[in-house]
Amino acid sequence: MDQTLHLPTIMIVHALITLISTVVTIYMWLRNRDSRILPLLVAAGLAACAAMLLHSARSTLPLVLSSGLGLGLGVLAVGIYWQAVVAFEGGKVSLTKASLGIMLWAALWLMPVFHQSMAARTTILGLLVAGYCFLTAREIMRRARIEPLPSRSVAALANVIRGAIWLAPMPLSIFVAPAYAADGATAPWFAFVVLANSMMIVLSLVALLMLGKERDELRYRLASERDPLTNLANRRTFVAAANKVLTSEEGGASLLLLDIDHFKVVNDTHGHAAGDQVLLAFSRAIEQRMPSGWLFARIGGEEFACLMPRMSAQKAVAVAENLRLAVADMLIPAPSFLRVTVSIGVSEVKGRGGDLDGLLATADAALYRAKADGRNCVRLYEPVALLAETGNALALAVEQPRRRLTRMRRRAG
Repeated sequence: MDQTLHLPTIMIVHALITLISTVVTIYMWLRNRDSRILPLLVAAGLAACAAMLLHSARSTLPLVLSSGLGLGLGVLAVGIYWQAVVAFEGGKVSLTKASLGIMLWAALWLMPVFHQSMAARTTILGLLVAGYCFLTAREIMRRARIEPLPSRSVAALANVIRGAIWLAPMPLSIFVAPAYAADGATAPWFAFVVLANSMMIVLSLVALLMLGKERDELRYRLASERDPLTNLANRRTFVAAANKVLTSEEGGASLLLLDIDHFKVVNDTHGHAAGDQVLLAFSRAIEQRMPSGWLFARIGGEEFACLMPRMSAQKAVAVAENLRLAVADMLIPAPSFLRVTVSIGVSEVKGRGGDLDGLLATADAALYRAKADGRNCVRLYEPVALLAETGNALALAVEQPRRRLTRMRRRAG
């Protein structure tokens, strides 16, 4: 029977490609010895390479080596690759699960009826490899909602297609021709199946590397956007998100500026570790009371900001008062139990197109009033009241030099 593809050549070429990929993976592993994934990929690559080389020599090696050991190592390679994906997704690696396929293959090979039947070997091999491929695809998509990496669908689809390819030999061997004839000749369709499988193996490996790259990029991006201690948005992220809200939200917004009272005293008295515990406890207490759509961020050392879209100043003051009471009720188990309080300044912008810098400035002025009034309180930015306070402060500043001058004259007289 004529063939357009030479099966042993395809297997040898695939074995060499797998060997090159494995050598590169070994180099990566030597540079990153703490990796859980790379040693599994190395093991899978070596097993796959050995499987291809053994099976490509089917015409010269005993059947027990070329098909018994060779195809068994192929099953093992797919099982180990599945566990590499499990490790990639943060799961617990089980070499026992990875080896179940080859153990079943070895047990069946002890039965003469199995290794003497081409249909039985083709069916079991297809089911084992396809099962591992489908488990790999399931593992990749299991965390798609938690970590929506763009290449997840590509990686999962590659493994699904690979599994489907390995299921194809069962009907083809029954309705078209056996993979190997009695004289050792190969069915034309089998060479195409092996070639398609080789392409899917390469695609699966490339997709996994793409997933790793995308995960690293995501982590770097999140690290640049989040505060490393509290995992809240940092100032840069808050400013960017708040500007979008202010330019698009027609109903205006209110801003809270929250400052932990006497935080420096906590650090100086109890140490910076206790200060970190205070920041974490404060962040969680406020964050768990934040509904979806509000922007909460750490914008300074002990200063936090919360932008509330479509929130009036009066409602914002009520929210701030509830937050203040929640913080006052906290008991933080630092080296010794601590209680902290918070001062909050509230400001409002009406309508679309508000200026964030102006909103921050007015909220900061209200926060200054809260601190001046004894801390542990909420103050709303009110221009009239602020103007009156400023006038009184200026008058007092002018009056004090006059009084000192009068006292000096009396002494001189």
